[in-house]
Amino acid sequence: MREIIRSKFFIASIALLVIFAIYSGLVVSNFAFVTPIDLKIMASVRAVFDFLPLTLVVLITDFCFTSYFLPILIPLLGFCIYLRKYTTFFCVTIGFIALMQISSYLKHIVCRDRPDVLLQRIAETGFSYPSGHSTKSFFVGLILLYLINSWGKNEKFKYVFSIFVILWMLAVPFTRVWLGVHYPTDVIGGMLLGVTWGCFIISLIECFNSKKTYSQK
Repeated sequence: MREIIRSKFFIASIALLVIFAIYSGLVVSNFAFVTPIDLKIMASVRAVFDFLPLTLVVLITDFCFTSYFLPILIPLLGFCIYLRKYTTFFCVTIGFIALMQISSYLKHIVCRDRPDVLLQRIAETGFSYPSGHSTKSFFVGLILLYLINSWGKNEKFKYVFSIFVILWMLAVPFTRVWLGVHYPTDVIGGMLLGVTWGCFIISLIECFNSKKTYSQK
């Protein structure tokens, strides 16, 4: 327990949790004020990036989100098993499943309707806050960045891979707004939630791995 509390990622997760709670409270209690601002931002995004083809945006938004469990995690988890990083495998798997339950639970607590169907370029159902795609992309992206920088030995590869992951993390929330299926405040909430939970899971990974290293000595 002490190892977790001392972890910089655990401390970051607590700080981010406070920020997420304050942000969510402000958004939820001020929908009447926030929603018109959201709609103006959505209109500006569409006006500036209207040249983007729908097929490309849909491809980006659905990349690795074609099922309940992210296909992008399958090779990552397989790599964990190959390297015998079983604690990492367990933490990432359980962490992802738990995060989806947390996100779904929050959606049903907040009960924010999605943008008007006339604004949607693809059909989406369910509640809007927080954005599930944004939550997943920032959680998975943070985990990937941490693991590649922890395990990777080729500095050039780590740099290129990190840039790709960061761009993907940012692209997914953008596509949700462009497609009209989420308000900007939804994706910001999802991004905060994903990073918060990602930091917590990383603190668990570090704690379990440090205990394993200590026991081996």
